[in-house]
Amino acid sequence: MEPSAESVPESPLPTPGEKRRIELNRRRAVIRAERIDVRPSRGAIVPPLLGFVLGAGCIALIVWGVVADTLPYWLLAILLLFALLAVPLAGITLVYALFGANVVFDKAKQSGAWQQGFLGMGIGTTELVPFWKIAAIEVAESGQSEGTPGRPTEEFVQWEAALIKQSGKRLRIAGMTVPRPFARGGFAEVRELAAAIAALTGAPLRIAGPEPPAEAEEQAAASEQQAAPLPARRRATAPAPRRKRARRR
Repeated sequence: MEPSAESVPESPLPTPGEKRRIELNRRRAVIRAERIDVRPSRGAIVPPLLGFVLGAGCIALIVWGVVADTLPYWLLAILLLFALLAVPLAGITLVYALFGANVVFDKAKQSGAWQQGFLGMGIGTTELVPFWKIAAIEVAESGQSEGTPGRPTEEFVQWEAALIKQSGKRLRIAGMTVPRPFARGGFAEVRELAAAIAALTGAPLRIAGPEPPAEAEEQAAASEQQAAPLPARRRATAPAPRRKRARRR
């Protein structure tokens, strides 16, 4: 099915001076009138924070072991090695989770930037797309929504917003994975982000495939399926007995 083009809503962007947040899977979109940031969510802070705390605890044990002379040297060496690895990596990742950004659309620079997400704190740029090279902002479902022969219908649906360049290259912006009964809610969040990016960049918004039905339509379809009578089963008839043929003498 060919993607259908949609008109951008009248006010997908907030007024100047205000901002709006959209919570996605492991990502948080911060939308402003002049800039849109897609950065790691607050839940991404927990793993690096734990690593940093463990590394700091190892340093404290090393200092205590040296001063009190209670820990063996081999254990001090292991603690030192762990602290040398954990503290820098966890610290940089923690700073990136707090202040870094994965995707940035800036109206002043007239470009969208995909920034590296590991050990770079969002500074290194891996992809830079000027606004005039954007063909469309697309909302599509990853995978197949309907069961194919020999394959059952997927229980989860993943909606994702992507940028389509004029060359045809597709760059993923963010996504949302929800159970299939709540597909409408996940689609609305991703579509809101895509509409804001389309309004900021001036690119058209496209919806690839049909939109998920509303909750009322889903409930009506489910009730119709439950109310539909089951086909009557045919009763198995016993085969007729065979007659024995008389043998000729």
